[in-house]
Amino acid sequence: MHDPSSKDPLEQLEASRARLAAIVDSSHDAIVSKTLEGMITSWNTAAERIFGYTAAEAIGRSINLIIPEDRIDEEKMVLSKIRAGQLVDHFETVRRRKDGQLVAISLTISPIKDRTGRIIGASKIARDITENTRAERERAQLFLDLQRANKAKDEFLAMLGHELRNPLNVITVALDVLEQDPAASPSARGIITRQAAHLKHLVDDLLEVGRVVAGKIRLDLQTIDLGELTREHVASLRAGGKFVQHTVTCDARPALVQADPQRIRQILDNLLGNALKFTPPDGIISIRVDASDDVVGLEIADSGIGMSPDLLRSAFDLFVQGHRGSERAEGGLGLGLTLVRQLVELHRGSVEAFSQGAHQGSRLLVRLPRFVAGPVVRPALRLAPRKMPPQRIVVVEDNKDGREMLRKLLQLSGHEVEEAADGPSGVERILEFAPRIALIDIGLPGFDGHEVARRVRARQSSERPPILVALTGYGLETDREATKAAGFDHHLTKPVGLKDLAKVFHAHDLGGD
Repeated sequence: MHDPSSKDPLEQLEASRARLAAIVDSSHDAIVSKTLEGMITSWNTAAERIFGYTAAEAIGRSINLIIPEDRIDEEKMVLSKIRAGQLVDHFETVRRRKDGQLVAISLTISPIKDRTGRIIGASKIARDITENTRAERERAQLFLDLQRANKAKDEFLAMLGHELRNPLNVITVALDVLEQDPAASPSARGIITRQAAHLKHLVDDLLEVGRVVAGKIRLDLQTIDLGELTREHVASLRAGGKFVQHTVTCDARPALVQADPQRIRQILDNLLGNALKFTPPDGIISIRVDASDDVVGLEIADSGIGMSPDLLRSAFDLFVQGHRGSERAEGGLGLGLTLVRQLVELHRGSVEAFSQGAHQGSRLLVRLPRFVAGPVVRPALRLAPRKMPPQRIVVVEDNKDGREMLRKLLQLSGHEVEEAADGPSGVERILEFAPRIALIDIGLPGFDGHEVARRVRARQSSERPPILVALTGYGLETDREATKAAGFDHHLTKPVGLKDLAKVFHAHDLGGD
């Protein structure tokens, strides 16, 4: 008996063809068929989307319609493999869209056979891999950038070790000289002082760049005359003997900006230090400040060794430094220009470097927004610290050498000093000795300096509480907030000298006349 649910074989074949056509039409990949002569015989919806031609525009035309001229030989190779009955699988190439843009694709091409097995054409599946290719290029570029950054970091760390060892070596030798020949004391002391200052400068540069990059710098914006501040700063450096080997000129005209005077001096120091470092003796350095309608320019030009085009492109990047020839006596970490750029950008300005090439000198130009209203605020004068009258002081420091040297320094200045080596004894000494000032290290055994401050504040006399000063190697804003919350009056970042302590004295009106 005939089953009414069964279908005629022709109907089944037609249904299969319809399903296949639906699959082809809904595919995300371009599915195209062509004759062995390369004439297009079918073109699905994805092919229209990927290549821009409608089926009506493509069918009946040569497949060369989408093949760039320089890829025609690829098509000949593909057809020869198809005629040989071979499959072309995941072949990556490019094809041209109707609008002329190139599309990166991955091709899989199979032979089409008739009922007798004779090859009569080819079926091509083309997958758009433009995004994959772009992502791969980006990954490759990122890898190269990381390699360059890693190499620059390694070079920087090697240079850091070199630059730190040099002054440490000089200090070590100077101490050995003092031990062997006490009569050499004045000369050796001067050398140790200079090298210690150099070490401090290196560490300060490292920490300052870290703070700026981390966004930890807060500007104290004032209306200042950049020209006047520049003249005053250059005069100070000249008086200090910084320019004895160079001819330095300064043409600084009145120009108002909203800026932090301390940070502007820092910018000047780094730009001038860079010019001095890379300009041989007897070279020329010129400083110029001028203003246009809305911009103030600070330009420092030199007749030094100049910059290559590659160095100009990366001069302000972190860990980048120019040629360090053996003739260079003065070192450095190459952080100066990085710090300059960061500080200038904090002031909503820009900085550029110019050079005609090797031995053609360099020119660095800082541009800041001009301030056109309000009175001129003169740069604050740098006052010499007044002499500190004798005070009762407690030093709480676990480093024996550091504690001993700080005690001797204070005693030589006429102060009465007691000391402690850990947190518990520090609290006890401060409460018993009742000092005017307590200098407290943060990292202490027993419990830390924060806890020392909290316990002292909890048990102190209300008549005249001690001035608590935190001594620490950490100087981030979060570190300052932590010491303030613990009860400290001041936060001093090591190394700390008499000038730093004098500022604390004067802040509490303890200085002499």
